[in-house]
Amino acid sequence: MSRLLRSGKAYVLVLIMGLAAYIAATEQVFAQSNQVANVGQQRANTPSESTPPTLEPPRYRLHSLVTKMPDCKGELCPSITYKKLSFEGYPRFNTFLDRSLLGLALIDTSKVKNFADLASQFWKSAEDRYEIVLSAEVRRATPSVIVIELQSYLYSGGAHGMSTMQYVNWVPKLDKILTLNDMVLRGRMMAFEAALKKQYVKWLDTNEFAQTDKAGYTKMWPFQFSNNAALMQDGIAVTFDHYVLGPYALGMPTIVVPYAELKGIINNGLLAKIQN
Repeated sequence: MSRLLRSGKAYVLVLIMGLAAYIAATEQVFAQSNQVANVGQQRANTPSESTPPTLEPPRYRLHSLVTKMPDCKGELCPSITYKKLSFEGYPRFNTFLDRSLLGLALIDTSKVKNFADLASQFWKSAEDRYEIVLSAEVRRATPSVIVIELQSYLYSGGAHGMSTMQYVNWVPKLDKILTLNDMVLRGRMMAFEAALKKQYVKWLDTNEFAQTDKAGYTKMWPFQFSNNAALMQDGIAVTFDHYVLGPYALGMPTIVVPYAELKGIINNGLLAKIQN
């Protein structure tokens, strides 16, 4: 059983390896808006070093589309739900978000350039109740940093579907994506991993699945490192996919390493520049 679960996770990781090929693309995809999130004023043009920073987060829109397989009738028809974000005045970043979201579809996206390609490919093999859900959500919005959560869900038969999630840390005034490598000082990644593992040990005490036999649980689900990190209010949040730290029923757990635990590890100079 353990091997089966871990092979499921490996399958997901292989399918999302094509993500890197999409983030450099520049083609725009459809925009069908149905909701506006007013989170402050936004510059009309793409930001540059000569443009003074705004005092409010960028204004963004949520675009939502739900479509069913053509020529299919009834409640069991395969469907795709697509919820993406677009930020006013930042076309390059919007394209990056679109490509990244499509790349998380958990199917072979090597030939997918836009939403229409994704739908066409999915309909070819979709059966009753098959479903893809792709969504983008703002988790933190300040003038200096925006944290976006990209999620995907695929149901293609069986007891349950598969999900994955990826954070995007964006600095609007620089139009730059920050990864964990940017957040942590050079040569200090192992120290960050140790700090993360320390919080993982505390997290085990709150994990209901680990209470009856913690030694057996950690043997089956040992600590693993993840670079899926977000710059949150009180610390760096790291989220793990299904089957990484526990069974599917555990969901995708998030462990937060407080900034107070990251002295001498985190890149304080960088964070000072983007601090709200």
